[in-house]
Amino acid sequence: MHEGDIKAMMEQAPQIHASGLEGDYRRLAEFNNVVLAGHQTRFGMEFVTWEWVQNHTTLWQGHYYGEDYDAAKQDFITRSGLFPQVRIFSDQQHAEIFRCIYETLESVYAMTAEREKMLKGIIEQIEEAVPDLDDLVHRSNQQELEGSDAMEGPSMMQQF
Repeated sequence: MHEGDIKAMMEQAPQIHASGLEGDYRRLAEFNNVVLAGHQTRFGMEFVTWEWVQNHTTLWQGHYYGEDYDAAKQDFITRSGLFPQVRIFSDQQHAEIFRCIYETLESVYAMTAEREKMLKGIIEQIEEAVPDLDDLVHRSNQQELEGSDAMEGPSMMQQF
């Protein structure tokens, strides 16, 4: 979402009134006693999720995301129960999935054209979803190479 869109959304969102809450926090979304809020600070936008308690009068357990609206939205949808956390992969998990698919496509495994198309589509989806994918894949490859070097050391040879 662009900064202008977020500003317009913030201007239209109702202000949150809760015991002990100071500042102009705006309710961007609410579901299942979880609220996604935005707050303009002198440093920029701040996004947070909270849970309502005490008959919807107090907010607690704030998860703060600074200007990262996407991370706050993801926390909101999982925290509120709109989408199960177990169905969301981290960027590191996406990088490992990417590596496995890439290695599968580069191998000599027999596969149908439909499966190959699906795997290539997943790679494209991961490439679009993970901004630092190249770096994550590189680090993963390096860790694997370092791990395989350690396994080839004298301690492994002595076990055979």
